[in-house]
Amino acid sequence: MISEEKKDVVKNLYLSGIGEEFIAMQLDLEIPMVISVLKELGVYSSEKKE
Repeated sequence: MISEEKKDVVKNLYLSGIGEEFIAMQLDLEIPMVISVLKELGVYSSEKKE
């Protein structure tokens, strides 16, 4: 599993406009795990931010 602290980091990075791929690379996670965490936290949007 992933710690609550790491979940907060994922959420904060995502909300700052950082892409899922970069978050996964920086935190040594798989992209589907990053997306799963974001969905769990209710912040994931499948639309790309540009």
